[in-house]
Amino acid sequence: MELELTFELQEGRISYQTQVEIPVTTADFYFPTEGRPLIVFVDGKVHLKTSQAMKDEDLRTLLRKRGYRVLELLYDSYSEKKRDQFYAEILESLGKE
Repeated sequence: MELELTFELQEGRISYQTQVEIPVTTADFYFPTEGRPLIVFVDGKVHLKTSQAMKDEDLRTLLRKRGYRVLELLYDSYSEKKRDQFYAEILESLGKE
């Protein structure tokens, strides 16, 4: 899913970085927007399990407290429709609807 989103972002000429290390985690996509940067996590099946979901929530709460905007995109299987939905959510979060 991440690779497909990368193609969409490149085609849309959206500036981003991938696999950016932040002191407590690695972001799948990082958008260095003014004010509060946007961090995007594209989470597959492993993140849907209760124990991992709890860890993810704690981590993302910490990131929000540190001033980041966090967008979580969860999916259990790939589809073009889901990819397009995720792309639209990223654009909306960046104010580029």
